[in-house]
Amino acid sequence: MNNANLKRISASEVNREARQLLFKNFKEMIVLNIVPIILRIVGMFFLVKMYTSWLSGLGISLANPQEASKKMTEISQNIVSNPSSATKYSINITPQTSILIFAVGLFFFLICVGIGYSMLDKYRNKDYQIKTIADQFQVFSGRYFFAIIFLALLFNIMVEAGAAIYLIPGIWFLLMFSQSFYIYKDDTEKQDKVGFRQVFSAFARSSLLVRGYKWTLLVIFIEFFLWEILNLITREILSVVLHPYEQSVLAVFYDKVSKAKLSQVQEQQNAA
Repeated sequence: MNNANLKRISASEVNREARQLLFKNFKEMIVLNIVPIILRIVGMFFLVKMYTSWLSGLGISLANPQEASKKMTEISQNIVSNPSSATKYSINITPQTSILIFAVGLFFFLICVGIGYSMLDKYRNKDYQIKTIADQFQVFSGRYFFAIIFLALLFNIMVEAGAAIYLIPGIWFLLMFSQSFYIYKDDTEKQDKVGFRQVFSAFARSSLLVRGYKWTLLVIFIEFFLWEILNLITREILSVVLHPYEQSVLAVFYDKVSKAKLSQVQEQQNAA
């Protein structure tokens, strides 16, 4: 497909419409995102405790920054001179903890997909009534559950495979296949029954959908990254607004890009 006549969509345009979507429905959006917001704040609390406990085990106290810095320098020098000693200073995570982290992460992801679907519906239809609890958990229905998990597995394999080669291929695959979850939602609304063949189709078509818009999506992800750094400084408190905003941006981006691609196809068919 020729991308020369594609409608230009800028990151600033997407951000502007996402802010409008968020602030026009601010109370609903906050409640809709309450579960991931709480998980992020609680997760940061336990992460800080784990980090503090790890430092304590190394004999480092944050109460004395100068002494802590000196100790960390000594550890770094020791690892450089003796790489095999690195395991002695690493954080030890039990298998049970690893399983718990994976389960919570998967639960968080599935909730976010459901929220993204609800925000997309609201953006497309201003009269759509957000069901704050039901919409958060909509992916846990038979309509979506196994398909979304399978999509997540494919997505994770591709991104990790790309990252294993080099950072740039990992980022590129992230951009290419990021829209597959929204595509699958639209497919389920067009067809009564959607099987795993359509899951693969949604995954593949994501790369076609973002063709011509990867740089816009990359700019959006860079902005997210910078906001998340600021959010870490606030111990995830900024998530109260930032998380709903990020979900709004992703939903708006997908809708605008999918409409632009559809318009391009129609124009080519009319020209033919």
